[in-house]
Amino acid sequence: MNRDRRLANGLLLIYGAISVLALTRPLSAPVMAVRTCVSYLFNPIPYFGTHAIDRLAAVPSGFAHLISADIENHRLREGLKQLPLMEAEMKSLKLENERLRATLGFSPLPEKNLRWARVIEREPVYWHRTLLVDSGREQGIKINAPVLGISRGRLGLVGRVTELGPRWAKVLLMTDDLSSVAAYLPGQGWEGLVEGRGGPYLRMNYLPIDAKLETGQAVFTSVTSASFPQDIPVGRVTRLFQQDPFLTFQSVQVAPEIEASSLKEVLILEPKRRADENIRPSEPPS
Repeated sequence: MNRDRRLANGLLLIYGAISVLALTRPLSAPVMAVRTCVSYLFNPIPYFGTHAIDRLAAVPSGFAHLISADIENHRLREGLKQLPLMEAEMKSLKLENERLRATLGFSPLPEKNLRWARVIEREPVYWHRTLLVDSGREQGIKINAPVLGISRGRLGLVGRVTELGPRWAKVLLMTDDLSSVAAYLPGQGWEGLVEGRGGPYLRMNYLPIDAKLETGQAVFTSVTSASFPQDIPVGRVTRLFQQDPFLTFQSVQVAPEIEASSLKEVLILEPKRRADENIRPSEPPS
């Protein structure tokens, strides 16, 4: 048994010496090709980088072409995997381009400083109440700034800024139950107060008892609004509420001109200045 063990140890030493000698001597082309092929089969990742040509330089051309073809095949397969993502991204950019091009057909409030902002977040619990945009204090946005939107090439009221961060702003939507705006119906010029209800529709109150109202009538912001410029579309009348005999006014339901849930971008204006801010104090008599 000892003799067999000594023989095995001797053979192991001889094999080790031959292996060390083989490693220290330059490899022949066939050996290099075999080693490269085996290395590629077990670990192909190093051959996908920019040093693939250097790794294949010492390999015979036949083996190099086979490995290069497989590398190219792998790249094409990876490219095909990315194709659906690229198509989706191109479609998204196309839709965004169409939305922005649609806004070129109008020139709202040329005397106002306008700023585009992207919608970045909506709160699921308060879907009809608030949204966040990607412009804030650093971009010159101010509290109570009116926020407008574009739908089907038409400008419409969205809400106003109520909170600010360095690069974000929270917009209180017109559909929130804390929102309201003085508005009027064209034609006879009846005025009322449009209020949010916390849902998809608005309610316009304080319309005169004798006002002739119809569904489909457009509603615009009034010159008497403290926060919004005049003649901005608010929405359209969709329902006439039954008159309460104990009230001295009529009420109607209004569908917003802009559906906030479909907005991708908004326009933010400068806050409207109060009338008393434009009154200069009289100079003392000389």
